[in-house]
Amino acid sequence: MRNRRTAFAIVIAGLIAALLGAAPAAAQDVGVRARVDSTSVVEGGQVVLTVEISGPSLGEVATPDVSGITDFDIVGGPMTSNRFQWINGRTSATRTYSYALRPRQTGSQRIPSLGLLVNGRTYRTEAIDVDVAPAGSAGTPGAPQAAPPGGGIRGGPGRSQGITRPQPAPADAPQVRIVADVDERTAYIGQQVTLRVLLDTQTEILNLGMKDTPTFPGFWAEEIKLPENLEQRRVQRGPESYSEYTLMKRALFPTGSGTLTIPGLTYQIQVRRRSQDPIESFFFTPTETITRRTEPIAIHVQPLPAAQRPEGFSGAVGNFTLSVTADRRESQVNDAVGVKVKVAGEGNLNAVNALPLPDLSDFKQYAPKVSASTSVAGDRMLGEKVWDYVLIPLAPGSQAIPPVRFSFFDPKAGVYRSVASPAIPIQVARGPEGSAGGTGVGVVQSDVRQLRRDIHFIKQAPDGLMDRSRPFYRSRWFAVLILLPVAADFGVFVFSRTRHSQRANARQRRERRARTMARRRLKDARRRMAPATARTFYAEVARALTEFVAAKFDTSGTGLTHDRIEDFLASRGAPDEERRQFHRCLEACDYARFAPASSGSEEMRRTLQEAEEIIVRLERSLST
Repeated sequence: MRNRRTAFAIVIAGLIAALLGAAPAAAQDVGVRARVDSTSVVEGGQVVLTVEISGPSLGEVATPDVSGITDFDIVGGPMTSNRFQWINGRTSATRTYSYALRPRQTGSQRIPSLGLLVNGRTYRTEAIDVDVAPAGSAGTPGAPQAAPPGGGIRGGPGRSQGITRPQPAPADAPQVRIVADVDERTAYIGQQVTLRVLLDTQTEILNLGMKDTPTFPGFWAEEIKLPENLEQRRVQRGPESYSEYTLMKRALFPTGSGTLTIPGLTYQIQVRRRSQDPIESFFFTPTETITRRTEPIAIHVQPLPAAQRPEGFSGAVGNFTLSVTADRRESQVNDAVGVKVKVAGEGNLNAVNALPLPDLSDFKQYAPKVSASTSVAGDRMLGEKVWDYVLIPLAPGSQAIPPVRFSFFDPKAGVYRSVASPAIPIQVARGPEGSAGGTGVGVVQSDVRQLRRDIHFIKQAPDGLMDRSRPFYRSRWFAVLILLPVAADFGVFVFSRTRHSQRANARQRRERRARTMARRRLKDARRRMAPATARTFYAEVARALTEFVAAKFDTSGTGLTHDRIEDFLASRGAPDEERRQFHRCLEACDYARFAPASSGSEEMRRTLQEAEEIIVRLERSLST
């Protein structure tokens, strides 16, 4: 009994020491990295960008700054996931942000270095290059082509005929199982596949957690939220009875065709262990940590059929409805009319681009305001996307907004469907006196047509006709044509020499203009020196500092990290104090961009003054 009390005291002391020792390490062991599910994709496809932050304790983590991504369109995200573990007295936390990106053009595209703020300190990821192949290339890059386990799937197309379950544990081990299943084993690109992860147990579960952050290569994943308190169900598995819990639900949307595999998920589970020692059971809770892993699941993804694909199909897969409404049916010339186009239904609308209105020659049309929302009903993702247009009538009369058409692919029926809205009549009256179209006879632009050409009659000369021309070789144009090749050769020679000289001096010219360009950007930043535009202000100051160094060393400012700037300045012999002042000013800008509310007008004025001073000092140091 005395030995057990001593052991208990040692355990408590060890826990206290571990908690006290974890605090200082949390601030220095933070790691930030970015990755993509595939470094090659076909035109029109998507890649999933994941930014992962890990460390003993994360504290305050700001959302990554993705404003620098220019080669891709962000069509979804961010999706956030968190994981926390405590193993042998050591804590570890991981947070991930996932984005769906669609390349804007073919070729080698770059995801630049992304910055984010962790506990008041700025971290940056490495840049990532993605190869984009033209549409129609064979296969989908990055899609695994492994055959389904077990020699195929029984039953009708698109339906699962049972749950793939791991082998049972040995008889002496705790009867705990982790099972993954899906509602569809065969799907089309963009069709929802619902993944469930279930826990079957015959013993008490004290704690559990995922060993690794779940990744789903080849899929765009949306989380289906579960209740805070897991619901317990009693199920019968053969002769055995289990308590079943749902641990995870994900709505997965395939982004490429072929056989895609949902990898196995590993869980570490802490269960109560049976003890033969009654004293141990009385004073302690005997526990055991076990590991369980789900079986991989193969999904056969079919490409969308090319036959009978409607014109203007934007990639929507699911079942949707279309509604078009106008906020008024009567208006005046130059009086705005609001038109709302709404698409809603079951499916993922992230891939749907702007839904354009038909040609409206008698209206001035502005770019729409786009809003989107998602919800879940019965484990199915429901989406709604709204485009708000503003139309300005240009001529009076009976006008009409033509029908709007929207096409989507119905995966259940395996066919394309198109829906159209009815035409909306708009009665436009003349505007007040003095406005365009408000006076005189109203003429509708679409009614103006060219009916015929005017006839010009031949005029007769009163004194007859005579030949007043002279031979071409006596004209000035003949001499010009003779001298033109010589002049062209001389011009090409002068142009090539001038261009060669300009290229030879391009680096010197850019270096000389570095300070001028920096002062121009700081002047732009001064105009934005207000609390409402604090983020833009600090971004301009940081850009002025970075582009100044890039111009001085004839390199690109994109992806220029703090370490590379330090190497450049040190190679030219910049003093240590000036280098430290430069980095302090740049880090202050990065911090304020992620936390603009913490900066006031005085802080912005001081930052601008420091940036101007350090640029002047570096100009002198680097020019000597």
